[in-house]
Amino acid sequence: MTDTDLMPSGANPEQTPLDPLRGPEVRRLLLVGGRSTMPIMMKEIASDAVIDQAYEWLCKQRRRYAHNNDVWDVRLRWDELRPQLQADLLAGAYRFSPVQRYQSRGESLEVWSAMDALVLKAMQIVLSDRLDLPKSCTHLKGHGGAKAAVRHVVENLKDRPFVFRSDVKQYYASINHEILMDPLRDKIQDKIVLNLIWQYLGHTAYQDGIYRQIKRGICLGCALSPIMGAVYLESLDRRMEKSGLFYVRFMDDWVVLAKTRWHLRRAIHVIRQALDALKVDIHPDKTFVGRVSRGFTFLGYKIASEGIVDIAPQTREKFLVRLSSLIRLYEQGACELGIGDVLKRFYQWSYSGLTQVPGARLQIPTAIHAFYGSPRTPLLSQVRLG
Repeated sequence: MTDTDLMPSGANPEQTPLDPLRGPEVRRLLLVGGRSTMPIMMKEIASDAVIDQAYEWLCKQRRRYAHNNDVWDVRLRWDELRPQLQADLLAGAYRFSPVQRYQSRGESLEVWSAMDALVLKAMQIVLSDRLDLPKSCTHLKGHGGAKAAVRHVVENLKDRPFVFRSDVKQYYASINHEILMDPLRDKIQDKIVLNLIWQYLGHTAYQDGIYRQIKRGICLGCALSPIMGAVYLESLDRRMEKSGLFYVRFMDDWVVLAKTRWHLRRAIHVIRQALDALKVDIHPDKTFVGRVSRGFTFLGYKIASEGIVDIAPQTREKFLVRLSSLIRLYEQGACELGIGDVLKRFYQWSYSGLTQVPGARLQIPTAIHAFYGSPRTPLLSQVRLG
């Protein structure tokens, strides 16, 4: 994400230039001729059913957080905080707090306050049902998920020998806020909800005592981000629907299948035009253009003309690195059952949702079987993978 320094630690970052609707303006929006005109979408977000659902999600997601995390204060005082939160949302008075940023494995992770995370989840619950987004975008609720995307690709390989598989380079970090808001304004008439989305996009993040205002990109690990990511690439989805070619997308990963090279070149041209308008780039290291028979990777699997033929090499390597670290812990006396759980989860992930896919020949890595059957790990031989 792109950001600019705002202020040193101790300053008040509550109000930002990206907050387009302040108190008096919000009140004018809610009053017409002295009558209250309650925003319909915000009324749904602030409803008892949605707020309670978001609260249950928060409690589950942060059940292992540190004892001094603010989630425990929210849980302790929930009966008191709940009505005030609903009133602030309906009045357009709710403001997101600064977000704490961490660096982990080369990526910037941001942790919202417990109450902010709850509000963002409530917005996600309502927006996921209210926004009409293409079915080709499979990561959204009700669109099938990653395994559905893989199944659709395999089921449509026949008579489509050419493939274009790629994704967006630094997708979340590259999202332009103004470009994202244009389709959102068309889809959402509730100005209070739009204001909250604008706050979410241009939030303040702090790390090591420095506050920064986010100018570009959306944050990882936020409940609302997958929907925003789907909306940002909607124009690409719509253009590909009109092309008549097979197209499926999960987050920023997509696959196009074509009957001829000419159709494939046309699809590549359309996608490049769409991405140029959105000011994002195709990832050069994750792009494959050519015949399906050569094999390509998609969402953790290797796919060829006959269907799924193996786990993707990158997925295999990441798993084996994790497995190797667990083996080292085992050799130092760590519990064997933890390794068995990891093996079982990987095995289940490999096959789940794909048992009926044509041509599936998934291979569990040899190293797993070697360790699984090792005489020095007798407990692991009792773990059933399937």
